[in-house]
Amino acid sequence: MSILMKSTIEQGAKAVSKGQFSSVAKKTAQRMNKLAINASKSADSMSYTYSKATPEDFARLTSKNIKDSYKRVTWTNPEDGKVYHILEEGRNKGKVQVRILDKDGAFIKNAEITPKTIVIFDTFYSPRGVTHGEMMETFVKRFNPFANVERLEHKKGLYELIKYRGELPMELETKRFKELADKMDKGKQVDYISVSESNLLNCLQLVGKTGEQQRAILSTSPALKDIRPIFERIMSKGTRIFEAAGNDARFSKVKTSDRLAIEGVEGVGSLVNGKIAKESCSRNSVFTQHYERHSYRPHLVKDENDKIIGVNVTGLSGTDLPLTRKTRKIAPQVNGTSYAVPVRTAKIALNDMLKDVI
Repeated sequence: MSILMKSTIEQGAKAVSKGQFSSVAKKTAQRMNKLAINASKSADSMSYTYSKATPEDFARLTSKNIKDSYKRVTWTNPEDGKVYHILEEGRNKGKVQVRILDKDGAFIKNAEITPKTIVIFDTFYSPRGVTHGEMMETFVKRFNPFANVERLEHKKGLYELIKYRGELPMELETKRFKELADKMDKGKQVDYISVSESNLLNCLQLVGKTGEQQRAILSTSPALKDIRPIFERIMSKGTRIFEAAGNDARFSKVKTSDRLAIEGVEGVGSLVNGKIAKESCSRNSVFTQHYERHSYRPHLVKDENDKIIGVNVTGLSGTDLPLTRKTRKIAPQVNGTSYAVPVRTAKIALNDMLKDVI
């Protein structure tokens, strides 16, 4: 482990006066970072033998069918490092009935969990291949198939794309979040927001400053004037906002998304082979508290008859996307700090959904 990463983990996160990032959340983030470091050292997902599973459970755990893939998850409890396999049994009145197995597939118990709501802010419109937002949504749903997932679309339609030539101004981004905040004021429940689009700043003036001094300077960014009070409204309701640290590493120790200067917004960086990815902007624990894997290798999934049944992009066992004209175009490798955000958001939501169950 690099000294830099060790420092990030040990020092953890910034203090948040409003409690969005408490000492408990800080310790959980540190434990999850250590798990993510180990996982990122391998490009493939960890394999299990399920030696104690019943034939029925074994079939569900090893199925490549896309339906089965979205009805199971392997969860590592950050509190003690124990691994559990969780199978969805059904849904009733907003609750999810699950079957909980241990690392080897042995039955532990049946339980009922309450889904948390995750909102994904991203681009979902494109006349061509799979959009960035669709990829983010796929990662959220695979790493937490039991959550309620909603879209907050940045580029809503062809009219805006044509009018602004694909480069939407900041006020439209702010507008989207304001619309969500207004709905929340009227009672809409949102537990987490995953933001993979970053507004990056070149922060050479921050060189040599402490983390808190850097945050104070970043807080003066004109782009924060309108979005800050909206984010504060959202977080005041207990909603956690996860923001990508960004992918431009020219000034990696100081360059970051200015929205991470907003008290309570949690930064997510990315890892390659157990170290912070070169492309991951922020290495500053004041701004970036979470780290997940940076790169994935999509591949076609075949059934027992060697027939192609879909596409895998997450590295988890099974099928993530059906085989279509669009999914065939997914590149041989997908990467970026943006992929770390939905993974960490999904995992934290799953922690919260299971904390009173296991």
